[in-house]
Amino acid sequence: MPAARTKSQLIQESMQSLRRIVKALEDYSRDVEQQFGLTGPQLWALWELGHEGPLSLKDLAARMHLESSTVVGVVDRLVAKGLIVRNPDPLDRRKVSLAPTPKGDQILAAAPPPAQGHLLQGLESMHRKRVESLHESLQTLEQVLGARKLKAPFFFAKE
Repeated sequence: MPAARTKSQLIQESMQSLRRIVKALEDYSRDVEQQFGLTGPQLWALWELGHEGPLSLKDLAARMHLESSTVVGVVDRLVAKGLIVRNPDPLDRRKVSLAPTPKGDQILAAAPPPAQGHLLQGLESMHRKRVESLHESLQTLEQVLGARKLKAPFFFAKE
């Protein structure tokens, strides 16, 4: 049976884990931007549309666990890059669905899965009690850092 770790050891290991997580997300975001000219959030939105779409803006935001107002800028940039298209509903012109263009599909065929998507899948697969414990711990860290009121919908992006 392994020896119990001291509080200091647990803190040190926790800090190392946080550094690894942040570094993994940062490296991923940088690599995607260099390889595909997309931010992590743009790839994530494109990925959701390519695998679950076409979707409304509201449905895309829900799949990304974000507010629609946060996703609008990402969608606008993807439309401007010619990677997704807004298709009006023929029966109700107020409704619009979003879908990848052939150029967007080409990027999806070559791009890795989005990091935030991996993170969400991992969280979804965890038992509720573990998610509750993680949530409580992260809330505590936010409080310690005075970060509770910061708006940060994406990792390492200026979206």
